[in-house]
Amino acid sequence: MNLTEIKPADIITHIEQNFNRSQATGLNSLIFLALREDTSVAYQWRSWGFEDIPKQVIDWCGCMDEHDLIELALSITNCLYDEILPAAVELKNAQAVDVQAIEEQFQPTLLSDY
Repeated sequence: MNLTEIKPADIITHIEQNFNRSQATGLNSLIFLALREDTSVAYQWRSWGFEDIPKQVIDWCGCMDEHDLIELALSITNCLYDEILPAAVELKNAQAVDVQAIEEQFQPTLLSDY
C-alpha cells in the first residue's frame, strides 16, 4: 500500500488483525505523545523504544495529519474499550460471593499499617 493512500481505517484493520493489547496501547501512547509534544510518532517511537510496534505502522502514522492521527487514536481507544468491556460486564453480572462479617477491632491503627 502506498504511504500517501493510507487511512486510519486501514491501520485499524491492521491493528485488529496483528496487534496485541500491549502493542495497541503503545501505539496509542506514541500518537498522544506526538500530538502533545508537537513531534512525530516516529520521533516518539525512537525515543521510547517501542520496538514491538512495526516500523511500517509508524511510517503510516507519519503520513497522517493531526486530524487523522486523532481519529486513529480514538479508533484504537474504542477497540481497546470494546475488548475490555465484555470482561467488565461479565464481572458485574457474576453472582455475589457470601458476605462474611468482619469483627470490629478497638485498637488504633498504626501508620505502618498503611
